[in-house]
Amino acid sequence: MNMAVTGPREGFRGHSLADQMQARLMNRVDTKFLVPAHRLDACLRGLEHHYSMLEIDGNRRFTYDTLYFDTPGRQLYLDHHNGKLNRFKLRVRHYRETGDSFLEVKKKSNRERTIKNRLPLTSQTVASGEVNHFLEEQLGLPVAGMLPALFVSYRRMTLMSPLGTERITLDTGLAFHSADRQSGIRLPDVAVFEVKYDRKIPCSPLLDRLGQLGCRPVQFSKYCVGTSLLFGHECKTNRFKPLLRRLHGIGS
Repeated sequence: MNMAVTGPREGFRGHSLADQMQARLMNRVDTKFLVPAHRLDACLRGLEHHYSMLEIDGNRRFTYDTLYFDTPGRQLYLDHHNGKLNRFKLRVRHYRETGDSFLEVKKKSNRERTIKNRLPLTSQTVASGEVNHFLEEQLGLPVAGMLPALFVSYRRMTLMSPLGTERITLDTGLAFHSADRQSGIRLPDVAVFEVKYDRKIPCSPLLDRLGQLGCRPVQFSKYCVGTSLLFGHECKTNRFKPLLRRLHGIGS
């Protein structure tokens, strides 16, 4: 019997995808934190009794591939950069382990709430015209001019509180590639915590732990960070420069 202890992540009780779907939190508040990857164990140690971890077929870490779309002038990126209060992102997300793909519209409201709606991408939904109906319903805008803009991939673990009122994603192995795959950049030393909840929660053991370790919330958009890193020579990045310097500091 192998009694080796590999880290606190193995100490969390597992929960199923069905359990997690009961707390989808598609309309939520997000708080994000950047953490050096080597400090993950310090962030998680001692929290094993407060959260469970998504487990599918014995696997607890899953690969996400996302393709973001934007206008030729990167208007969706600029909306975020310029602080537009009501904005959205359009993307296709693929779950590599299960093979499932979804077309997603992620909106940010002027009340700082994140609202995500998505449509399964199958041969049936594409052939039936559901994709066009979904986009017209969600955006009310023509999207014919949208182009593939950025590939983002990473590995994700998901924690959930016992009542499902708080869900935490932990992303590592971030990688960004241009739509033609001709250029790319990786952030192997960076981990991103994202704490998601329906409304303000009275107590969060993870938020308490991150605070004790000196971690502070950050505004972090994978799409905007990847675009800034790969295309900063051709688009505005002023708003993201402090974040880019921080990423550089973690990786150096």
